[in-house]
Amino acid sequence: MVVPERTRPGDPSSPRAAAPDAPTARIGVPLINALSGPLLLALVVALHLALLLGVFPNTREDVVLRGFLSLSYSDGGRALTGAVPYRDFLLEYPLGSLVFMMAPYLFSVGYLEYRTAFFVEVALLDVVVLVALYAVARATAVSVRRALGFYTLAIVLLGPLVDYRLDLAPAALTALAMLAWRRGRLAWAAIALAAGTATKAYPLLLLPLLLADSWSQGRRRQAVGAAVLFVGALAVLLSPALLASPSDLSLALQFQTGRRLQVESLWATPPLLLHLVAGFPLEITGRARALVVLGPGDAWGAAGAPTLALVSALVYWRWWRLRRRAELRVAAMFVGAAALVLAAAMLSKVLSPQYVLWVMPALAMLPLPRGQRILPLCALGAFLAALPLTQWLYPLHYGEFVRLIEPTAVIVLATRNLLLALALIALLATLWQLDRAT
Repeated sequence: MVVPERTRPGDPSSPRAAAPDAPTARIGVPLINALSGPLLLALVVALHLALLLGVFPNTREDVVLRGFLSLSYSDGGRALTGAVPYRDFLLEYPLGSLVFMMAPYLFSVGYLEYRTAFFVEVALLDVVVLVALYAVARATAVSVRRALGFYTLAIVLLGPLVDYRLDLAPAALTALAMLAWRRGRLAWAAIALAAGTATKAYPLLLLPLLLADSWSQGRRRQAVGAAVLFVGALAVLLSPALLASPSDLSLALQFQTGRRLQVESLWATPPLLLHLVAGFPLEITGRARALVVLGPGDAWGAAGAPTLALVSALVYWRWWRLRRRAELRVAAMFVGAAALVLAAAMLSKVLSPQYVLWVMPALAMLPLPRGQRILPLCALGAFLAALPLTQWLYPLHYGEFVRLIEPTAVIVLATRNLLLALALIALLATLWQLDRAT
């Protein structure tokens, strides 16, 4: 019989002797783990503050870029002096947006100070989005590094436009609603969605998903209560206009629904391309505070609302089919929410460049199901590729696009819209393939 040789504790070949060296091989692990926790969040927040308060405000600013900032300064000032929106002045945005227009006045006197306070407000909204993404990622199977990294890269690719618009407000409120839903606080989710709907209408599309999820989980009383809270909160937020001038509010709704085909929208792309190739008749002109396409191509805009309704119905139906599978419920919710937000941003007859800000947090929360990662990665990649094209077109080359219908600008717009369409198709395909991921 062979007796194994006993090793002494000091022998280098002894497993115990090697044990003290083992931690040195893992010396970087605590640091790596820390970079997925609060330290990573703090570093990303610092980077965003540097971008939104230091870099973006000091880039080249022209009349195109600062147009909304001037409008915000004007409308916010009118409201603070007692003018009633929709009755005394035309507010082309939902009433909730006026709150964010007025807020910088609390810390400023004059346009230049208002401008600085406006940028600070946008930066704070951006921090809210980051914290919400961090918390959602920690509560789900989404990587914190990927969620924060994707959102940061998207902000960089879109550029200074982020600072000159208030579309991070509904994006932040929507992200908070998804966080509240994930933590089982449906009432707070409904309130956040109501505030988002009062600011920009699109968060309303997420309400049926959250209510149906609670209902299907047997929490029917909670679902009914959340629906009541949503209606009540929305009524309170809209009450100034409803009480002061309900008839003028209806005129404002007609103003929005009666808008013509905006030149950057998905539906304006075919007539623009036909104009380049075959001389299709069209004219780009200003109508209802927007640059629109006039001519036979304007009829393409009529497809926007039915297409959005169809996509929304498909998302609701597919989610309802997946809801009973516990392992797919959360993933289906986040994929469906991302598809709905992207559809709202790109399928109407108005596609302003800042609308892509709505989509960034929703895509940052997108799960990557095991075995089915190609489609969601394609959606993320197509969306990111569309952002620098958006910045190239607006504001860098907007004048030559709308005044000259310059071929390069039209091709860039068509490519951008194609990428957004591919991202939406990939999201819908992901939702359809979820039950095959396991």
